[in-house]
Amino acid sequence: MFKSREFFVSLKGKYALFTNPSTKGGGEKATYTVPTRQALQGCVDSLYFKPTFKNVITEVKMMKPIQTEVIGTRALLGNGKADLNYVSYLTNVEYLVRFYMTWNEARPDLINDRNQKKHEAIMERSIKKGGRRDIFLGTRECVATAEYLTQEEYEQAESCYKEDVLSMGIMFQEFEYPAEDKQPLKSYFADIVMKGGVIRFKNKEDCEIVNTLSTYNFKTQQEIKSVDKEFEEYKQMETR
Repeated sequence: MFKSREFFVSLKGKYALFTNPSTKGGGEKATYTVPTRQALQGCVDSLYFKPTFKNVITEVKMMKPIQTEVIGTRALLGNGKADLNYVSYLTNVEYLVRFYMTWNEARPDLINDRNQKKHEAIMERSIKKGGRRDIFLGTRECVATAEYLTQEEYEQAESCYKEDVLSMGIMFQEFEYPAEDKQPLKSYFADIVMKGGVIRFKNKEDCEIVNTLSTYNFKTQQEIKSVDKEFEEYKQMETR
C-alpha cells in the first residue's frame, strides 16, 4: 500500500471543542480533554485534500497544559425565546500532528491523478502558507493557525506531559465513511492513553468499540482539478 513521506504541523488556537458525544443531547456541550483523530483529520484536510488520497493521522503531541473554560452561549428556542447554555472549551491549546498520505482505493477512477511527488510538494507548500481553507479545532468558533515543522523540530519539541502516562478512557476516535452509496456509517471508540505527552492512534481493527450507524447517502464528485494543474498554479503564484 502506498504511503507518502511523513508531514508535521503545529496547530494553535485560543479555544478548542472536541465534543464528547454523551453531552450533545442537552445542548450544553463539554469537550474531551484531548483531540480526537477525526477532528485532527479535519484540520489536516483543511491544509490540503483531494479525493485522490486520504490523510492518515498517526499521532499527536500535547504541548500545553490541559485547561478548560466554561462559557455561556445564547441558544434560540423554537418558541422564539432564547436560553443560556453552558459550553466547556479547552483553552490556549497547541498540538503537534504527525501524518502521511495514502491513495484512496475507493476512487480507482482517479488513478491518473496519483502523482506522489506533486501531491507531497503541494502539501508542504499548503502547510507553509497556513492551509487552503480555514482550520477549526472541533467547531467553527474555535479557529486555529497552522505552522510547518520538520521531523527534527517535531521530535525535539518537548511536551509539558513528557514525564507522564495518562489514561483518557474510552473516547470517540473516528468515523468510517462507506465507499458506496447507502452503506452504513461506522463510528470507532478506543481506549486512549497519552504517554510522554504523545497519543498514538490505534488502527480501526484494534478499537474496543465499533458502532454501526444509519445508512449514509453521498454524491460522488465526477471531475476534479488534476494535480498537474494545481502544481503549476502553485508555481505561478510563487513567481508573482
